[in-house]
Amino acid sequence: MFEVRVGEAAAEKITAAYGPERSAARRPSEWDFWSGPLAAALIGFRDFENLLFSLHPEIRTLHIVDPVFGSLVFAGVLVEPGVVEIADYEVDPDYWAMIENDPND
Repeated sequence: MFEVRVGEAAAEKITAAYGPERSAARRPSEWDFWSGPLAAALIGFRDFENLLFSLHPEIRTLHIVDPVFGSLVFAGVLVEPGVVEIADYEVDPDYWAMIENDPND
């Protein structure tokens, strides 16, 4: 099991994107992100050795679908033996539109 940390760049990106408080328009806060999809990514990257990679085995991605934030991809980097740092994440901006346009089964 790997130790997983959140990198400084990823933490700053989260703070800049969401801020400390929920907005009047019910926009989620930084805490919502940390306790939702980021918490799931921290758990998921503990199993780093079993995640798929493309070119470099020390860099792996993890896809999380969250009911508030939608579809996200996190990048984890093996920074030293047994230690993974979540270096970045991306939110799919088209996820909610795709779900709304999905025909009923």
